[in-house]
Amino acid sequence: MPEVQVRKISDIGAIVKATREAKGIRQDDLATSLGFSRNYLRELESGRPNLFTTRLFRALHRLGITVSVTYDLTGKRNDG
Repeated sequence: MPEVQVRKISDIGAIVKATREAKGIRQDDLATSLGFSRNYLRELESGRPNLFTTRLFRALHRLGITVSVTYDLTGKRNDG
């Protein structure tokens, strides 16, 4: 499973999109299963920052906190 150090919200968006596509999950289906609008998921995948994420990553950087994400690109779905 790949592990990526996340430095900004666009890193997370790219991982979400790549993983969703690798698992063959449509944007509509994932958004519905999470209780999100498709537009919100599209914005997340595009890595568009909002006030919360901008402040979050600024605080993490200032404190020297690093975030790593490990993800599974296999076709297995985790509906859990």
